Amino acid sequence: MHKTTGLVAALVALVGLQSARAETDLDFVINAQPASILLDTSGDKFSVTGADGSKTSLSEVYTMPNIALGVGMPVGDRCYVDLLGGGGVIINDGFRSFMLQILLEGYISVSESLDIGPRVGLVYFPDPEWLENDDIEFDSDTGFLVGVGIAMGDKIKYLVSVDLIDTSLDVTTNSGTPSDDTFEMTSLAIQFGVRGEF
Repeated sequence: MHKTTGLVAALVALVGLQSARAETDLDFVINAQPASILLDTSGDKFSVTGADGSKTSLSEVYTMPNIALGVGMPVGDRCYVDLLGGGGVIINDGFRSFMLQILLEGYISVSESLDIGPRVGLVYFPDPEWLENDDIEFDSDTGFLVGVGIAMGDKIKYLVSVDLIDTSLDVTTNSGTPSDDTFEMTSLAIQFGVRGEF
């Protein structure tokens, strides 16, 4: 509940920053990361055994294409901070969920064409789905993201980020047997894409 409240507060802050953009030195920022993979670091593969005895297990690799929009501003001569909100989808063999995210990023200019810095955020998974025939349902939940981003270029930049994403989804079932009552998703996200500052 506290995580969801924090997500709503961050969205309100993002809207406020966008409204103030015309009156300040804020840039419009977009991060598009279509080539994103998540590697499960928990070591426990979630699986469901159907009523007929067949078993479906999730693989250790997820895909997570996503996009985020927001505002950013320079802080001093070499630092840049932005606040972004966006969404995407996370997919595995038998699992799919849309995702909403709020990100706070800070970058330090190492050179004219290389920026590096930390990223933190909240990631919300609304109504995740089990794609097989078993009657399995996941509760919506909010997790956290923490990592580092590297941007290379000028106004349009190549973007690489390495993030840890952690969330826990409660599982309910009317048929089929899940391997656990909770789907723990602790993943290392390696994301590639482009970043624009306008």
